Amino acid sequence: MKKYQPHMEFPAHGKNMQSVSKMLWLLESNISDHYPYTSLVVFEAFTIESYLNTLGWESIEFWSELERLPWKKKVDILHVNSGKKANWSQEPLQFATEIFQIRDKLAHGKPEKVKGDFYATYEEAHNTFGTHILEPKWYKKIDKKWILESRVRFDSLMKYLSDISGHTNEPYTSGGDFRVLEIET
Repeated sequence: MKKYQPHMEFPAHGKNMQSVSKMLWLLESNISDHYPYTSLVVFEAFTIESYLNTLGWESIEFWSELERLPWKKKVDILHVNSGKKANWSQEPLQFATEIFQIRDKLAHGKPEKVKGDFYATYEEAHNTFGTHILEPKWYKKIDKKWILESRVRFDSLMKYLSDISGHTNEPYTSGGDFRVLEIET
């Protein structure tokens, strides 16, 4: 008797990529003026790291011993495995460094005292709360323009990581390989 079983190779990076794509689409669609830019930056970094783990898992036999290493070390290992050298002073690896610096400040940052300008009245000074004026310089750059420009840099980085790992069969945007297996019972 034959039975059929659905089967799928589930790539975590593919699901993360779908989330990033949806967030970018919402931002580009101008559905809201109030968009959580921080979420997108964090999820881009999250997606990059999960893709590094996919690439490592598929190309390095003992990746399970390496997957807890910092992201930058993983990139270096993938380069060595492919016989190449990482150039951190150029794109697309510059973008990786930038996005992870922001993510690290968000995840591991300490409180920062940010002082605004002087104002003639209490009301003027008070009205600056909750604005971009009282945010650290590193955080102020995370705006709609920067996020939309980062999309090209993000895609370039992901393609680059694919290329150095020889991962050309399945794109980084893939949600997985779905098949139905026929099983004799």
